[in-house]
Amino acid sequence: MTRVFQFGLAIEAFLNIVGAVPFVLYPEWCLSFAVADRSTAGAPAVPPSSAMLWQIYGVLVLSLTVPLILCIPDSSAVTEKRRLIFQTLISGEVLIEAILLRHISQPEKSGFTLTSLSLSAFFLLPALSWHTFATYVKPDLMSSDRFPSAKPPKKIR
Repeated sequence: MTRVFQFGLAIEAFLNIVGAVPFVLYPEWCLSFAVADRSTAGAPAVPPSSAMLWQIYGVLVLSLTVPLILCIPDSSAVTEKRRLIFQTLISGEVLIEAILLRHISQPEKSGFTLTSLSLSAFFLLPALSWHTFATYVKPDLMSSDRFPSAKPPKKIR
């Protein structure tokens, strides 16, 4: 089962990199599809501040991909490493979903189109579901086949 999990981690890391690199290199282009129309004549379609924050978001995605890549190989403590990384990702994804849902309820205040907010929330759900499933429903997926999990010894009465 470890090979399947390792393959899943590699796919997730690859998708993160492919998705985040354009955020860093072409933030205006990425946001041009999401920013609501601005009525101010001569104003740029994407505010420079938004573009910079989008680049920071891309860098954070790339940064969080490094631990994913580092826990692909099997090791003696890989289960604990994977659990910690997935719990970190779950916490971020839950908070991002909460922010997106708040702005979906008031899209006129967000500066983004309702469609872009809804699609962002929708496309984050598979990652959140996968991380939650592997962490809390089927945690054995994260275990190594080659190295036994470090379990505390049973108490002797």
